Amino acid sequence: MKHSLLKIAAAALMTCAVWNVSAANPFADVDESSWAYKAVAQLSEENVIEGYPDGTFRGDKNVSRYELAQIIARLMQKQDLSDSQKETVQKLSAEYADELTSLGVRVSELEKKTGNLSVITELRVQDVPRYSNIFKSNKEKYDELSLRTRVNVMANVNPRSTVYGQLESFTSLNGKDVFDPNMYNWKSEDDDSIRGGHGDSEMHMNRLWATYHFGKKQDTSKLPFGPSKNLIGIGQFPVKMGVTGYTYDGQFKGASISFGDYQKGGRFTIAHGRATDINYNYTGPMMRGIRVNDIAKGQILNRLMNSDKVAAAIAANPAMAAQLNAIKTGIESTQTTDQLNAVVSGAAKKMLAAGVLTPKDVMSISTQLKALGNMGSLGYVQDGILYPMGSDTVMGWGEDEDVPVTYASYIYKKPMNWEFHAYAMKANGPVGNICKAYGFAGAYYITPKWHIQGEYVKNLRKLPLNNEKPYSFNYGLHYGTTNILQKGSYQIGLDYVYSQAGTYFGGSSDAITDQYMGHVYRNWNGMKNVPAYFADKIDGIAALGAEESNKHNYGGAKFFLAKAGFVPMKGLLLEAEYGFNAKDMGGRKMDDMLMLKATAYIK
Repeated sequence: MKHSLLKIAAAALMTCAVWNVSAANPFADVDESSWAYKAVAQLSEENVIEGYPDGTFRGDKNVSRYELAQIIARLMQKQDLSDSQKETVQKLSAEYADELTSLGVRVSELEKKTGNLSVITELRVQDVPRYSNIFKSNKEKYDELSLRTRVNVMANVNPRSTVYGQLESFTSLNGKDVFDPNMYNWKSEDDDSIRGGHGDSEMHMNRLWATYHFGKKQDTSKLPFGPSKNLIGIGQFPVKMGVTGYTYDGQFKGASISFGDYQKGGRFTIAHGRATDINYNYTGPMMRGIRVNDIAKGQILNRLMNSDKVAAAIAANPAMAAQLNAIKTGIESTQTTDQLNAVVSGAAKKMLAAGVLTPKDVMSISTQLKALGNMGSLGYVQDGILYPMGSDTVMGWGEDEDVPVTYASYIYKKPMNWEFHAYAMKANGPVGNICKAYGFAGAYYITPKWHIQGEYVKNLRKLPLNNEKPYSFNYGLHYGTTNILQKGSYQIGLDYVYSQAGTYFGGSSDAITDQYMGHVYRNWNGMKNVPAYFADKIDGIAALGAEESNKHNYGGAKFFLAKAGFVPMKGLLLEAEYGFNAKDMGGRKMDDMLMLKATAYIK
């Protein structure tokens, strides 16, 4: 723990240093010794004004005075200044009277060149454990220390049209793999090649969309991100389900139309396209299936080779190791369940003769083979592949990795008071047999500091894993609100999350909830990247039989998540999260997790 804290503290210090380089002198070309510079800088610190998109003024001294006069002209139009701020603006307007008089076309041209494009760079350093096995009884993990860089661009094409873009890259700061749900191609079982732009420190386009503001023209003088109401959008844009985004918080490729204002009041939105940022290791087996023989091989090898009796036999007779390796190779080479049954039967007889197995062990292995051969009880088997969702969901590798979805929501907001969300979504095509869901969410400010939130999601598809239509809910209590523009703002809170398998849609923006609700075994009985909900069900069938295993619940997660955030300086957010008392729906205990983050926003 101490080691992780030192690393994140050092990384946060580096992030602060980067921020200070940009923020220390926001009006770099203005003479710092002048009282006008000091006055404008003070107003900037009070978040009354900002410079141009890159945070500086450019050009010779004469042009800089005109640029400063332009800011003063805007200040003179503001209605929400304090008395002291109004007094400062009056003094500045007197000082720059000549420039204000002669602004005219020259400043209008300057605004056209610099005022239509905004760039905000986001640097996030994150330290979080990544798990190959998250369960306390057999946990395996490594530490991921990474830097995520995002370059956000906004261009005002005209008063009604705006274009938004975001470039993104992930960089490992300790040489360990950094999780990126869109990293791999997944064109076949053996193809895990990295997509262009998704390697370490490589840049890719994460968002690119355009909006058109229809209806009565909105006053955008106080809207830094363009119009906020009555929007048509097309491209790849962000979508967040509910207040927390625990169920889904990612990107969406397609088109949308919204009626109303997303900042306050009511807004209805409908979107059609594809949900990206999906963890395909978690969702893939439900779509493209898993080879029955691979499942059975893994189970039998684990049973035959990893027992105390085998270890004792090798210790007593080292020559036995070669015989057992030959048996293992023979089992691994099988391609069908019939071949596997024949090889395992012969192997069991040899191991019985060598005293490694007892007659009871042989009988148990035979029973296990029969249970594993009855995979049809768990889904649909075609050409030796088990499709858990049945014959209507038979898909190839990589097909619909970005899930086709139609999504609708209604949100009503009264900022810093209360908000309500109602939403529904349906996956299209074969994946529609897996997901058709609705949900509600809300938040309420009991006082200006204390607020509560809650969410509920129901999947209307009956999933064979636990023979149920799964649901999830979460609720939390929080104190304070972090504001990236307000130095000293903070927030602390505690959430409880209950998520049955089948209500986490494979893409949350939170690394802790992702791993609890969507855990994937990196290596399960020799197979790579198998979701825990599927592997644990197979283990249950092998150990208990199909009928008895159906009495148990698999996958999902229930846990507490403590959060804290603090803004030590304008533009820098420090966060910590701690997940604890986590269990799957069968009661298996998961490891506690600590995540630390430092995020700087540079304009």
